[in-house]
Amino acid sequence: MNNMTQAALAVLVLGVCSTGVYAEDEAARGGGYNWGNCTTLGCEKDIPIKLEIPKKCEILGGSAITLSKDGGAKTSNYTVRSNTHYTLNIQTANTGTSASTYVKHEDDSSVRVSTTIGTTKAGGGAIPWGNSNHNGLADDVYTVSVNNSAVSAFQRAGTYTDTYRIKVFY
Repeated sequence: MNNMTQAALAVLVLGVCSTGVYAEDEAARGGGYNWGNCTTLGCEKDIPIKLEIPKKCEILGGSAITLSKDGGAKTSNYTVRSNTHYTLNIQTANTGTSASTYVKHEDDSSVRVSTTIGTTKAGGGAIPWGNSNHNGLADDVYTVSVNNSAVSAFQRAGTYTDTYRIKVFY
């Protein structure tokens, strides 16, 4: 019986040692089990799912406007495509945020022809100068209308310019 006890004890010691070595190797390899999320009823784990879409806008269209020496209104259309709410800032190079502006002579900025500029949004009416807030999430179509009176026969010859400036920010 003494031999049987010794043999059983030897098997037990060798088994415990090899199990300890195996568990230590498994833990060192990053394996093993995390029993922290388990209960007597089972286990659970949450896996997060995420999609991030950055804010984006495009300004499309907006062809040059050429005024007539005979006066009248000329227009151009542009589209703001945005996937978020945005602020539209409109102004001119010559007078900033005033609707009563002018085109100035290329050689002498004191020689001017008066103009009036207005902006409308399809389905939304007149847009004020400076900053205005818009919902975005669609194609917003704007029309710029520039009016000038007929110029006299003695208006200085040359090219007169102004720039309609569009900025979109979030």
